[in-house]
Amino acid sequence: MIIKARNLSKKVIFNGEDINILDKIDLDISSNTSLAVVGPSGSGKSTLLGLLAGLDSPSGGEIFFDDMPLHSMSEDSRSKIRKESVAFVFQNFELLAGLTALENVMLPLEMKNNRKAREIAEKYLEKVDMLNRVMHYPQQLSGGEQQRVAIARAFACEAKVLFCDEPTGNLDSTNSKMISDLLFDVFNESSTALIIVTHDEDLADRCDQKIRLIDGKIQ
Repeated sequence: MIIKARNLSKKVIFNGEDINILDKIDLDISSNTSLAVVGPSGSGKSTLLGLLAGLDSPSGGEIFFDDMPLHSMSEDSRSKIRKESVAFVFQNFELLAGLTALENVMLPLEMKNNRKAREIAEKYLEKVDMLNRVMHYPQQLSGGEQQRVAIARAFACEAKVLFCDEPTGNLDSTNSKMISDLLFDVFNESSTALIIVTHDEDLADRCDQKIRLIDGKIQ
């Protein structure tokens, strides 16, 4: 298993009271499989993604990432795992405005001192049909095109796990279908595990597994 969670919980204190955001979550996620996390707003989806990605620490329970205990690791140790083994696609694309599409995809590879950063970036931009736009800046691209660049950047890292937080949330139905197709086309050629938080039931139905959160619990 690339990710294993047992009895995972997250609580916060609000007005002096404990609020359960996640309660007793158990999950097993294998490499090269896809998982969708669905549920209404406020059900704990994004909190779960943050815990599984090592962006936050649980209040209780255990999370193992490639057999490493995320739940008991320092922020510095979790940060190292994220740098080496995790990639993200966000609802708002999160491209750097001052960099071209090519440079945005190259950046995380250059931060790892990958000498083939340009070659790898061009390979993945070709996979998402963006080679004709590599020198364009984000503001010169449509929302669908920006998300295609973001997908290329994420997969170019060849991470062990790719986390997607509402990847079609800011797109119209036509672009949502196109992004879903591209996401799974590239995923099916990779060895990456894919975890998607989404309200898009069509996108969720394409995953190998689907869980629904209601009030912080798996239903």
